[in-house]
Amino acid sequence: MVEFTEDEAALYDRQIRLWGVDAQRALRSANIFVKRCGPLGAEICKNVVLSGVNSLTLHDPRVVGEEQFATNFLLRSETGKTFAETAVPNLQILNPLVKVTASSEDLSKDTITQYTVVCVTDGSYEEYAQLNDLCREHGVTFLAVNTWGMAGFMFQDAGERFNFIAEKANVHKEKKGTEALPDAKRRKIEDPDGKGETEVEGYEEREARFVTIRQAGEVTKLKFSSPSVLIAQGLLRGVPDIRQYCTEMAERIGAKQVPDDLLQNLEGTVVPICAIVGGIASQEIIKVVSKKDPPIVNSFYYDGLSGAGIIENTRQG
Repeated sequence: MVEFTEDEAALYDRQIRLWGVDAQRALRSANIFVKRCGPLGAEICKNVVLSGVNSLTLHDPRVVGEEQFATNFLLRSETGKTFAETAVPNLQILNPLVKVTASSEDLSKDTITQYTVVCVTDGSYEEYAQLNDLCREHGVTFLAVNTWGMAGFMFQDAGERFNFIAEKANVHKEKKGTEALPDAKRRKIEDPDGKGETEVEGYEEREARFVTIRQAGEVTKLKFSSPSVLIAQGLLRGVPDIRQYCTEMAERIGAKQVPDDLLQNLEGTVVPICAIVGGIASQEIIKVVSKKDPPIVNSFYYDGLSGAGIIENTRQG
């Protein structure tokens, strides 16, 4: 069991009060790998480091240029170095208790087992599919995250069967006597009679079932409730004309047509969109590592013009 030092207990005090000491212990043991540190990856790295994981490994061999300074707070005034090398010291400042390193090597079957979670940003469908297969084979949680202008996307696979703790529906109060505990949201508490641990009323174990991004299927197999779904599926697959793709697919499956305003705002980097989508991905990493609260199964789509975030349950069966 991971024990906190005095410095860790002081630094993570508010987090422990929010999600419990067991969740913070799980985070303290987690090793996270993030591929690419653009504006989206920077948001995820920042949030993960502040949460108090054991280590963060960053892989991004791209070379920093001045054009990155306006949109990436981890790439400040140095050019000529790789994204990863430049970001690491700026991330380390945020939390000296987390081991932050840059890796020149991409993931492989020889290195994948070092990590608890692998998060890949700004990739293509084929890259995601290959790395998702590798993660699934070795029991590592996988996340894929993208933004395109005002649209965003996240997919995660935490394994075929994933067990977690969640509050029961319509239950808002815990057993009498637990309200004053700083760790009031923990599922288990010490029995005052010294007989071991007892269940906190109102919490239960649940199971989520995930599929890989390949198993999630083609766009025609999904049930759509947002135009951002069509946009993400088309751009991930590198279609040459996203407007034509969205029009044809919407007609084929009987979905709403994608608004012109959204189609006209899919270029460039919109930092607030990166912050929102990166925040969702970071939240999912924390939930999967701590095994607390229901995770997103499997896909999240964001439409920045309407402010709508849509969860598409793409599990099979």
